[in-house]
Amino acid sequence: MKPLAETIAAVGAPVFMQSVGEKSSPNAVVARFRHGGGKFDIRPSDIVQVTFNLQDGVPVRRQTGSAPSHSCVAAVGSVSMIPAHQRTQIEIQGQADILQIFLRETFLEHAVDGEFSCSAFFNSRDSELQAAAMQVFVAATRGEPDDSLLLESGIRRLGAGLLNHGRHRPPETARGGLARAAHRRVDDLIIASLVDATVPSPTLDQLASAACLSVNHFIRAFHQQTGVTPHRHVVLCRLDHAIALLKKPGKSVAEVADDAGFATPAHFIATFRRTMGVTPGAFRVAVLG
Repeated sequence: MKPLAETIAAVGAPVFMQSVGEKSSPNAVVARFRHGGGKFDIRPSDIVQVTFNLQDGVPVRRQTGSAPSHSCVAAVGSVSMIPAHQRTQIEIQGQADILQIFLRETFLEHAVDGEFSCSAFFNSRDSELQAAAMQVFVAATRGEPDDSLLLESGIRRLGAGLLNHGRHRPPETARGGLARAAHRRVDDLIIASLVDATVPSPTLDQLASAACLSVNHFIRAFHQQTGVTPHRHVVLCRLDHAIALLKKPGKSVAEVADDAGFATPAHFIATFRRTMGVTPGAFRVAVLG
């Protein structure tokens, strides 16, 4: 795969690399890269590139095709996608640790039983894409007897998730959702309960009050905006926080469960596994390498 060779030439050899399909012409290649950042010019090809970010707080600036450039701070567990046949320029400031998944467009079309189409996106916290990428990550590193099957299943799940992501209208263009300022106030309440264990999880009344809406109106508007219920959103935020904590050496799964606000380690493990498809322990082993 030319994009894979170009990536290795730009940032050096991967921490590990695993292929799916024939070695001479694989359908997909999964590789983990650690590097010091820089400017990268990704040229058009027949390869779709998916990035699962394993490093928190990395400033990134990117531009795909003729679209305006966009800046963000990439977070642990976020997913980005560079489509085939489009030039993308990326500038990464600081240390990067990423799982890069190179997918042949023809394989994706076969995996989703039809035409594959998805626009570029960066730093997404889509839970289905996160789960698929995490499944691929664990399967590519663990080495258990059934992990080759898990790896290919994860790749196909990722393809379906990308296709669904491309079909959905971005939340910011959805009608009937929360106003930007209201959404920010709601997020601030949720984040406060995540970063400070002494702050209780917000109630529906508190969230609705922050948005200046009745509870029923808030629930409808929030679902319209995010595609999930307020409760589900809070759970996903707790899981996002847990993903970042699991990368810290010396923290046990039980400690992560407590810091992320789960009632018990068992509840955390069950919720993580049900949502992500792997256990937090399996992800922790993979990410700490």
